[in-house]
Amino acid sequence: MQTLKYLSIFAAAILLNSCLKTDFDEFETTTGSANFSKFVSVGDSYTQGLQDGGLHNEYGQQENSFPAIIAKQMGTPFVQPLVSGTGSGYMHLAYRNEKIEVIKAYNDDITDNDPEAIHYDPSYNYWADTTVTYNNLGVGGLNVRNVVSKNLTQALEYHTYLGTTHVSQGVLAWNGVGGQPISSYGRFLNFGNINNRIEYIDHVKSSNATFFTNWLGVNDAMSWAKSGGDAVSGSSEQTNPIEFREKYDTILAAFQKMGAQGVCANIHDFTKSPLFTTVTLEKVKKDIWIKEGADTTIIRKAVPEDLILLSASSLIAKGDGLTQANPLPHQQVLDKDEVIIARNHIQQLNAQIYAAAAAYGYPVVDMYAFMEKLNAGVTYDGIALTAVFIEGGAYSLDGLHTNSRGNALIANEFINVINASFGSTLRPAIVGNYRGITFP
Repeated sequence: MQTLKYLSIFAAAILLNSCLKTDFDEFETTTGSANFSKFVSVGDSYTQGLQDGGLHNEYGQQENSFPAIIAKQMGTPFVQPLVSGTGSGYMHLAYRNEKIEVIKAYNDDITDNDPEAIHYDPSYNYWADTTVTYNNLGVGGLNVRNVVSKNLTQALEYHTYLGTTHVSQGVLAWNGVGGQPISSYGRFLNFGNINNRIEYIDHVKSSNATFFTNWLGVNDAMSWAKSGGDAVSGSSEQTNPIEFREKYDTILAAFQKMGAQGVCANIHDFTKSPLFTTVTLEKVKKDIWIKEGADTTIIRKAVPEDLILLSASSLIAKGDGLTQANPLPHQQVLDKDEVIIARNHIQQLNAQIYAAAAAYGYPVVDMYAFMEKLNAGVTYDGIALTAVFIEGGAYSLDGLHTNSRGNALIANEFINVINASFGSTLRPAIVGNYRGITFP
């Protein structure tokens, strides 16, 4: 299997794995006007702690989700549904022929998996106890439009039937397991059955939170973009801003009704993450042919404004995209017009987040601005971090999600806003104490 290859990377490895610390002045941690006794987080894969294209925890990756890091600084209990073994399967690095290679996770849908590709653990079929009350309610792949269904049709967009027998019985299923969502990342929550549906919003309502973080909304814009601007499934559609606001309000209304304090976060410009910025014409040094648009027959040479996805690197290595007769699949490229659409959609949804948060009186963490800083490069606890793939040290191998060290950066950004909004003095996490890229 062809993969991205990196030369002379060990110098970067030494830098990324160093644990430089900044000494903080001793001061008493106080809660201010905030009540952190029952801290709950809602969100998607960024909240859940997904890294390297999957849920795994062999080095505490999932345990070091950004809300778990916040909870540690709060000194409050925080229960997460954790995978075991290889979890859902994930990408990793291997050293071969004096080069570093990125090995993709095992894919059941292809026949040329790398011999070292990591498959999901058998325990992942039933990886969490749905009877436990969890503090981390992040679900990979969750859109705001999925948090509550207005009708049966909408409910089935996030669930699927299993066979005619189960249809007649009205059982919702994922991969043969009744009552589970299509996304296996949501298996730790009970979603009931077709006659007695349990919605995501119901889990929020029963959380009894005194304080929350809400970083929902990223997937409502990102799923379409990471599919090359192609709504290949219901999960990769762009959420309508009006529907987004209506359902985002249900989350904040639920928290407000239970008297919970908290903060929201807006959507960052994910088109500047390594998934979209690593494979460039300058680096490939060849003409790359692409299909423009999802439903057109236009085939042209890529220009610098087109964003070729990181996953296209293995296709290019095999010769795809090098001729007009064999262009890259549309799903592997966010073309220049689609980049504009994606970025405009981010702004539209962010406007709804700010409006909703203001209406309910909750502050907003500006993750858009923070990620722009990270893209330019930041130094934290003596460690230089950027959005460059692998060498930058903040992103995991999927090029979209931050690693544990990047999660500490995000946690500190939330902590800054929490302290400023509630008069608390939570200490920032020491970024150097968290793991960056895991090298072979």
